[in-house]
Amino acid sequence: MRPDPERDFAGGLAGNLLSGFAFWFFLPGAWHRVRASGTQLLWLFVLNLVLGVTYDFYAVGTGAGQFDPLALPAVSFWALPALVAAWWIAGLADGPLSARRGFLPLATAAFALSCIESLAASALAVAADAIPAIDHRYDTLSWAPLIWLSLAYAVAAVRLPESAGATPTAATGDPADGAARHPPASFSPWRRAGAFTLAFALTLGPQWAIDPGAQLWNAPPDANAVRADDAQSEQTLYSQFDLLDQALAAVTPAHAGQTQLFTISFAGDGTQDVFLREATAADAIMANVFDTSGHDIVLANSSAHPDEHPFATASSLERAIDAMADKMDLGSDVLAVFLTSHGSPDHRLVVSLPPYQFDDITPQTLRGMLDEAGVRYRVIIVSACYSGAFVAPLETPDTMVITASAADRSSFGCRDGAQWTDFGRAFFADALARDGSFEDAFRTAVKAIAVRETREHEIPSRPQIFIGNGIRARLRMLQPHRGGGGSFADT
Repeated sequence: MRPDPERDFAGGLAGNLLSGFAFWFFLPGAWHRVRASGTQLLWLFVLNLVLGVTYDFYAVGTGAGQFDPLALPAVSFWALPALVAAWWIAGLADGPLSARRGFLPLATAAFALSCIESLAASALAVAADAIPAIDHRYDTLSWAPLIWLSLAYAVAAVRLPESAGATPTAATGDPADGAARHPPASFSPWRRAGAFTLAFALTLGPQWAIDPGAQLWNAPPDANAVRADDAQSEQTLYSQFDLLDQALAAVTPAHAGQTQLFTISFAGDGTQDVFLREATAADAIMANVFDTSGHDIVLANSSAHPDEHPFATASSLERAIDAMADKMDLGSDVLAVFLTSHGSPDHRLVVSLPPYQFDDITPQTLRGMLDEAGVRYRVIIVSACYSGAFVAPLETPDTMVITASAADRSSFGCRDGAQWTDFGRAFFADALARDGSFEDAFRTAVKAIAVRETREHEIPSRPQIFIGNGIRARLRMLQPHRGGGGSFADT
């Protein structure tokens, strides 16, 4: 006979974990490994928490983090619907199986499967850190282990044996003998469908209401970060007027007799800090390559850092363009405007910082701002999905337009926590910082992006470029890099 699971704790836990793997892969006979008891339920629950904290240690580090007991309800909420589902499913069975006898085995199977799901989810997250193709689709793929768990549990539920909860009667304790003696529980067709639906829905459904970012071990709060609700405060809102005035006042006039580059970097979507990071990093690279110190400004929306830069809005962009035009020599200097955000299929650059309602930027809006300010020589760089739609409306003989994608294509890499989007890294960090030419950097970036997208089986983003003859000639006259000689013309 099988040992009493209350007494043989280690053997029971091992058997239940093995049953979890068997259920996960839809293997027959998995029920005969289940050792159901209240003690086993408790320790499977604890093991699930331990697996979650282990991944938190990996993601955050064991030394710098801190325990957050307030996350416990969120990370353990799965247990309640699992217990409810087990009771209801057991009650649906006909014949000798009762809710009382079927509840513990069903609950044990659900808890064992949850441990396997935790392992699968952690493995997927680790793989996303190492494999870009998984990382790009992680928001969608992260649901796969949970959906698989729900399906595996639903299949297991309708295979519940009539002997569930009873002490094995086979003298040898042989699972095969037990399977012969105890066929699957009797479910009428509609009750079988009900059991399957309950198991699937009550496993998957409640997860939509849980904060996916809840974890017991967290990184310590950033001393420089501002709470998300501070971005909504009246003080933050009114401080924006001073921030913008100070930033615009810091722009210095052009030096006579030189062709100089003035830059505006604009991070539109404040819900993901990748755009803030990209805008500030691109500004630093252009400052280093083209010596734009005193001729640059960063406008950025950020929920975490709302006081770091003036908000990126259509109004602040218009004021920045006007201020740059006032300080530039419009007959010789070049204005580069770099826009980074999400893009929409209807060809709008997203400008977002909840709860504020900002107007999105369209190609026509940007063209109107530049024309009204009298800026002649322009370099426009747009890192966003569907950004190719900005090319045609902005074309003039004195304009260069560079976009991360075609008008009907997505670009990639807009992941929170990243330093760059894929286009931003290829164009600014890997190419412009080395090549010193917008045109050369684009050619280099396009090749690198094509190689990556082919390797990762992405739909090609097809970055776009337009170069007017006037801007090409003017870019040849830019000041040399402050760290070395030579011109920054395309060669």
